[in-house]
Amino acid sequence: MENTFETLGIILPSNATGQITTLCPKCSHTRQKSSDRCLSVNVEEGIYKCHHCGYSGSIYPNREEVRTQRTRGDYTKPTWLASSGLPDSVVKYFRERGISKSTLEANDIQYREKEWFHDGTTSAIMFPFKRGGETVNIKYRSPKKSFKQEKDAEKVFYGLDGVDGETLIICEGEMDKLSFDEIGYTFAVSVPDGAPAPGTKNYSSKFDYLNNCEAELSGVTEFILAVDNDEAGQTLEYELARRLGFEKCFRVIYPEGCKDANEVLVKHGKDALKAVIGDSRPFPIAGVISVPDIKAEIIELYENGVERVFSTGWTVVDDYYKVRPGEMTIVTGFPGDGKSEFMDALLLNLAKDQGWQFGVCSLENIPHSRHVSKLVKKYIGEPFFAGLNKRMNREALDTGLQYIGEHFKFISPDEATIDNILKLTKSLIFRNGIKGLIIDPYNMLIHKRQAGITETEYIAQFLAKVRLFARKNDIAVWIVAHPSKVRKEDREAAPSLYDIAGSAHWANMADNGLAIYRPKTGGVEIAVKKIRFSEVGQRGSAFLEYNPINGRYSESTRDINNDKF
Repeated sequence: MENTFETLGIILPSNATGQITTLCPKCSHTRQKSSDRCLSVNVEEGIYKCHHCGYSGSIYPNREEVRTQRTRGDYTKPTWLASSGLPDSVVKYFRERGISKSTLEANDIQYREKEWFHDGTTSAIMFPFKRGGETVNIKYRSPKKSFKQEKDAEKVFYGLDGVDGETLIICEGEMDKLSFDEIGYTFAVSVPDGAPAPGTKNYSSKFDYLNNCEAELSGVTEFILAVDNDEAGQTLEYELARRLGFEKCFRVIYPEGCKDANEVLVKHGKDALKAVIGDSRPFPIAGVISVPDIKAEIIELYENGVERVFSTGWTVVDDYYKVRPGEMTIVTGFPGDGKSEFMDALLLNLAKDQGWQFGVCSLENIPHSRHVSKLVKKYIGEPFFAGLNKRMNREALDTGLQYIGEHFKFISPDEATIDNILKLTKSLIFRNGIKGLIIDPYNMLIHKRQAGITETEYIAQFLAKVRLFARKNDIAVWIVAHPSKVRKEDREAAPSLYDIAGSAHWANMADNGLAIYRPKTGGVEIAVKKIRFSEVGQRGSAFLEYNPINGRYSESTRDINNDKF
């Protein structure tokens, strides 16, 4: 019999859509809070997960989400023994940090005399990470403030079982979570690994716990980010807000001289810590920007100048164009001149140099296996297929597949509308922290233009939607769009953005515009047709050489300045 929500005993409203919560058929009737809606359900995707007992699965057995759930059985589950009590010295240590013995007991904090650390100490305070009442991980803290966790255990929020409402406080350490418990705010959790170190390029795996806790977070509509007031904490705050949705997030302001929640509790008391949460500010208010909302950005601009831009990987191209998250770049070019090839190479450079991950909606590169083969060819630098030149061996192929799998996710909705693409992209920002999106090409999307709307008006609405999405999510977006028509005389120079089919808005609304052109004289011209902000680049052309054997681009000694814009 085919599974449905009804046959599984999952009761949903007749008009249910999207993500909702309901009663769990496995545990709700056994709980003291029998009316607690602990089962999260994604109606469209057919996925369900109970954040109390862990009951999960899908009514669609072939969905990728089911495979993801099943892999959780591969995690190591530590043994958690009943507590024999804490030494007086440990209770005293916590009391000096404002944490009472009753809070320690409520959180099942334990102590182990023999636990070896690299710092030479052999004792540890133990913090259990629980999901549905079961210990899934343990963090050990040495007297010298060294930390370690169970090997191969699942990464989840500390205090995950306390997620039971629409508001959630997220802090940066176990001591801060216990501080919120001390004031009765048990709806607080801590990230398991702290904040990314300042300057870290690729820290995407540090946020795997968000994906692991997706079901528990589905009912939360308000996140209060009470992370540390330092450079690493600011990185954590920003990345959490970007993934969870800026419109759902609030930020806190600590009293002068306090770095975190526990310092506020120790120095100023419980009422002061409650005031920190009570005075939290939207991040930002939807549709309205006030100076306090962007004060950190203003200080950053004052101290370090304009927002950082990133190299394309080719010095000659950087003279005219660099990449900046939050901007929309339009890429055009004649058929066969290598727009997609160039974009693949650009994304690989950003992955290698900056650690970025990408969402790729490349409708001309289907089946995806062929697209991956081209990316692997560029990454390894050897042919994928057998031919005149020696091809990559299986070991190199496996290396390439692992790398591409880590940095590229392919967006392929059943109906390729821009709304569906952006919806999936938002999921990838949450799950993987992607920093770039490519839509290739525009003309292969499904466009649902309303009656009475001209093509020009529709393209303006389309580009405005994509550009706003790029800015709100701080993600670089590239859209590949073809010229309207190609005559022989047109191919004497790179096309302009005004040559793109449909509207002059391609040129007017773009932040940046590139034309990829292969002149008769050879090589590949990267003609930069528009730059909105001077720190990103300038109009002009750079030359690259393309090697069809390995699919790579190299810098050219050619010098050209194309004045046809």
